[in-house]
Amino acid sequence: MELDQLKNIWGKEEVTETPEISTEKQKEIHLPLGKIRKNMRTEFWSTAVMFLLIIVFFALKDMYIFKFKVYVITLVSAQMLVTSFYFFKFFNLYKNLTAVDFNTADSLRELGYQFKLNKQYYLSFYISFVPFVVCEMLLIFEFTPSLKSIQGLEFILTFLGLCLFTLLLLYFVGTWWFKRYYGKYISQITQITKNLK
Repeated sequence: MELDQLKNIWGKEEVTETPEISTEKQKEIHLPLGKIRKNMRTEFWSTAVMFLLIIVFFALKDMYIFKFKVYVITLVSAQMLVTSFYFFKFFNLYKNLTAVDFNTADSLRELGYQFKLNKQYYLSFYISFVPFVVCEMLLIFEFTPSLKSIQGLEFILTFLGLCLFTLLLLYFVGTWWFKRYYGKYISQITQITKNLK
């Protein structure tokens, strides 16, 4: 092919640009994003303070059973490690929410993907607490005198019932928490994105 033919083919190709989002729509998007960022900060600091208070409480409390104190502090420390992993992922979303300029449809699609990914992180965060709940129930049954006397089938049913109740409570509270503090704002952003198409 000659150079002129290549120029003609190049000139005939249609170049599609990524459509820009109006300033008004960007402002609509930034309002729920600001609320999500605020809720993320609040959740981070309240969780950090809660873990600190629990550790300090059990470290300073004079308990009649030293082993129980060691077990609880070890269990809470392990929970802190798991929580810190998820908060690292959470922080990456927070950083992206503050750094990304949402002036194109592609950036909004990427934001939607990040929200879906972090919803899965949230779900796996609550699933990761299943072994901790079981360990906490074992400690309660082992070191509570009134529960320690339960034996046989009654023990199995009571233990499994309390574990199941606690896990269901954790699930419903986690679902409610996500919907209240993040889900409604994500829905608003999703609706704005759909209206742009």
